[in-house]
Amino acid sequence: MSEDATRFEWARPRTGDRDRVDRAPGRDPTRRTARDDRPPAGKLASGEPRTADGRPRVRTATVDAATANSPSESDGSADPRVQFAYRGGGRFESRPVVCEGTVYLGCANGGTHAVDGDHGTERWSASARDRSTGPAVAGDVVCTATEQGTVAARDAATGRRRWEFEAAGRVQTAPTVADGSVLVATTDGHVTALHARDGSRLGTFRNAARAVCSLAVAGERVVLASLDGGAYAHDRTDGREHWRFDPSVAVRDAPAVADGTAYLTTVDDGRACAISAVTGRLQWRADVSESAWAAPTVADGSAFVATTDGTVRALDAEDGARRWRARVGGRLWASPTVAGESVLVGDDAGTVTALDRDDGTTLWRYRTGAPVVAPVTVAEGTAYVADRSGTLTALSLP
Repeated sequence: MSEDATRFEWARPRTGDRDRVDRAPGRDPTRRTARDDRPPAGKLASGEPRTADGRPRVRTATVDAATANSPSESDGSADPRVQFAYRGGGRFESRPVVCEGTVYLGCANGGTHAVDGDHGTERWSASARDRSTGPAVAGDVVCTATEQGTVAARDAATGRRRWEFEAAGRVQTAPTVADGSVLVATTDGHVTALHARDGSRLGTFRNAARAVCSLAVAGERVVLASLDGGAYAHDRTDGREHWRFDPSVAVRDAPAVADGTAYLTTVDDGRACAISAVTGRLQWRADVSESAWAAPTVADGSAFVATTDGTVRALDAEDGARRWRARVGGRLWASPTVAGESVLVGDDAGTVTALDRDDGTTLWRYRTGAPVVAPVTVAEGTAYVADRSGTLTALSLP
């Protein structure tokens, strides 16, 4: 066992907070709210162009000038070039993970795929009996989890199974890797740390929320989000809770932490919030939409926020003041990706849009064959776009 892995000496689940999930006063649990909405299933239209083998044909979108963000659309001289399109045979709903020239994808229909990042050839694929989360790479293993709670680690090069672990509950979010350990959250609020080498259990703690749907590691803390309500921070060493933020509203994505501040969005009331990553105290709050499902992306003093009304906003990371606002064609379910001077977003209308980071004008748009509900991943000048038809498209950025 590595020295880093032994840091996870977590306490047993505490019973005092076992059922503590504060609710907003007077909320009617039968009333439909923004949290009841979900990303679309995204079936291809019958007229969608396909290749000879049945794949959706990749193409550049025709953009209605009335909805364009920039004064004029791209003339094509600075558009991305399609490097390859890989068809995985299922639905891709999670972010592609790129490591040492290989792209790893989790399939919502079950299974994991490893694809050459330059040419799009399949290196290996592995099936699963149930819906799979997105992957997490820990050294030479790739870890995924199924909705029923099976955590599996496979050899990153060959796909051979290394180990399995049966979690005590359902899993709906990708594992997170930190210091030789794999962290897994179940929907009943438990977070378990496993040794990446052999899957042995290092410890567990219990979060107050009943619906943990996202987690991340920020320094010495584990931050979590819950559709049951709120965002939370726990100590990485012993699992004790450091703070909880606004447990009366749903939070879909774990906060993004930068320079001692945690940035998050709320599903129910569509706000972007900045809180102290140390104390959980609110620093600023900005109304951005009726609903926001994805965490902000923070870069160079700006917090970029994507919302389900199809809008991207750039906010000042210090005080939340709006710098610019841009509208794209479809609804946005995933965090923006900052790549150089561009901000990339994929929408559920099947369009990837590149916005100028300084003023939000449209640089280019690319049309896929199906809804995009996962963040775009950029590595070595290539943008990897996973869509719900099961296609991974690699775009060489201009």
